[in-house]
Amino acid sequence: MRAEAAKNSARSRARRKRLQESRQSVLADEEVELWMSATVDLMSDEEDGIVGGVSGWIVPPSFRRPDLSELCVKLQSRLEATPKYKAMHSRRLHIGPPSERTPPAVAYNPEEANGQFTEL
Repeated sequence: MRAEAAKNSARSRARRKRLQESRQSVLADEEVELWMSATVDLMSDEEDGIVGGVSGWIVPPSFRRPDLSELCVKLQSRLEATPKYKAMHSRRLHIGPPSERTPPAVAYNPEEANGQFTEL
């Protein structure tokens, strides 16, 4: 059972890393500074679910700062406007309950994180 949980965790982290890289590819110059502190742990989870009768992905971590969440929504919209991305990816829900994933357990320097975590 622990092996399966570890495998699922690694798979989720790999998805979040790909998501971070995809979003980074559509950054505008004025968004780079805010994005520089975005880590894999601040990317959305991808969980099967239904919200408001629409099936798709339920997304944002509850501990991500609102301004970074807003930027992620903008970047995701740009990605989904790209025909190649749209053809290769499932539709993501922009509105949905926050992920129940807890903030990373590893110690981090708040100055280096540029305040991207919100206080719970």
